[in-house]
Order: sequence, then structure tokens, then C-alpha cells
Amino acid sequence: MQNNTKQEILEKIAQAKTIQIAGHTNPDGDAIGACLAFGLALEKAGKDVTVLLEHYAPKYDVIPGKHLAKEAAAKADLFLALDCGDEGRLGAAGDWFRQADVTINIDHHSSNTYYGQYNYVEGEASSTSEIVYGFLEGNYPVDQDMAAGLYAGLIYDTGGFRHSSTSPNTMRVAGALMETGIPFTDIYNRFFDSRSFSEMKIMGQALENAKLYFDGKVVCATITSAEIAACNGTNKELDAIINYLKGVQGAEVACFLYEKTETEVKASFRGADGRDVCALAQKFGGGGHVKAAGCTIAAPIDKAKEMVLAEIEKML
Repeated sequence: MQNNTKQEILEKIAQAKTIQIAGHTNPDGDAIGACLAFGLALEKAGKDVTVLLEHYAPKYDVIPGKHLAKEAAAKADLFLALDCGDEGRLGAAGDWFRQADVTINIDHHSSNTYYGQYNYVEGEASSTSEIVYGFLEGNYPVDQDMAAGLYAGLIYDTGGFRHSSTSPNTMRVAGALMETGIPFTDIYNRFFDSRSFSEMKIMGQALENAKLYFDGKVVCATITSAEIAACNGTNKELDAIINYLKGVQGAEVACFLYEKTETEVKASFRGADGRDVCALAQKFGGGGHVKAAGCTIAAPIDKAKEMVLAEIEKML
């Protein structure tokens, strides 16, 4: 599994007239930022661009370019999959991916399956937004709107430049984006310091449900659909919980499970140094990074938790 060159990918993009761009299902700040920023750049270059993203939480409206997010109406010359580790993670957009004449996969998840006709995967990069900047730099002018989206993706996936994936290049890119005059403080505050009342209530419920296992080495929290509904919230308001759990002193693995349906559970994992949670997620058909990964488990939530803890016990 090997990368194509940036030049090969840029040539394919230049040749295409109609382009569809998509990120993973339940998109986060990096997926949305990378897709909309790349979309804006290609739209400005005269391409007919459609961005296929599932409905996302209002806090991400700080990312410009939402007018590009629409339903695809016809197959495209080229499909650009961003921040998506495998074809299945594209969700409904996978139908358009399979119909496109040319498919390109650009990502930073080390578990990526190289599912595009052309692939560019940089597992060391902090975010897909950082990689996208590398494609735009010197090839497409990056204006303030594009810069705001890429900066949003950068800070989302680095936890505000705190995660170990933050490199000198990440900071160089952040500096270049700030030079366009983006409202970087507003973007940061929207992601990390502001929340809806329902999001706060859900966080409280999830933390109330948290328990320690294996002599405090593992912290695990769950939340059911009924508990989310009782807080008048939705499952789009759960992002911050896993990172809060990760901060528990002495915990080497943090896991958060939420009920999508009675027989489908989404799990997020975070690991301390030396704990490969990507390998854990892969046991359940998921993936991600060594220290941050996730998966979907087809089981009731209590059973899913039992399965996860059994695998973590083996890992410890």
C-alpha cells in the first residue's frame, strides 16, 4: 500500500470538471473543515463542486462554505474522500464514490485501507486539514474562508495543539492560516469553551455513569438513547466526553460508548503512551490512530461494554 504523489493527484483534480467531496459519517471538525475548505478552493478554480456531509452540530457552522453541502444529483468526474479511513466510513456518500470516474483518498488515519484509485495517507499528520493545506499551498490561493475551515480542522484534531500529533509543521501551517486574518479566537472558543445547555447536561449524565476498572487503569462511561433524550439533546452533542474521561489520573485507557439504536453502539477510545487503542478498535471493525480510535458494535450497550472491557483486559 503506497501513496501516489501530490503531483499525480493534483493533475487528476485539474482534469476534472465535476467534483464530489465527502468526509466520514458523523463528521467532526477536521472532516468538515477539510471538505469545505478544499471545496471552496476548487469552486474558486471554476470546478462544479458538491460536498456530501451528514447533518452536523451547529457549533461547526463557524466553518465557512456550508453552501457547498448538498445532495449529489449525478455521478461526478472525480470523488475526493477526505479524513475517511475506509470506504464503509463514507456512509451514504459511498454510492457516489463507487460511481465516480476517478476516486482519490486523502487521510491521516494510520489504519487507512488505501481504497481509492489514488491515495495519499500521512499517518503522522495531525489532521487531514494539515494535509489539505499541503495540497493547496502554492497551487490554489488560500483565502480567509478556506483558512478558517482548515484552522478549525487543525485545532479540532489536535485538541487545541495539545495532542502528541502536533508537529512543527502543524504550527507552521497554523501560523500561515492565521496570517489571512481568520477569527482564530472565535473558532477556538466555539469548539472548546462553548456548549449548549443540553450538551452540558449530557456530559453530566455520562460522567455520572463513568466507572473505573482494572485497578483504575481504565475509565469507561456509557450513555443510552433514553438518557440523551431526557437531557433534550441529540447524539451530535457527545464529542467532548471522551477527552474529559481521558484526563482521569492513572487511567491508561478511556472508553466512551453511546447507544445509537438498541442494537448499535458507537465506541470511542483514547490511550496513554504505550496503549494502542487503534488495535482495540480494529478488533471491532473500526480504526483510527494509536492514541485515539473508534468503532461501531452491533450489540446492546451492556453487552458492547462487556465485549470492550474483555478486549481491554487482554490488552493490559
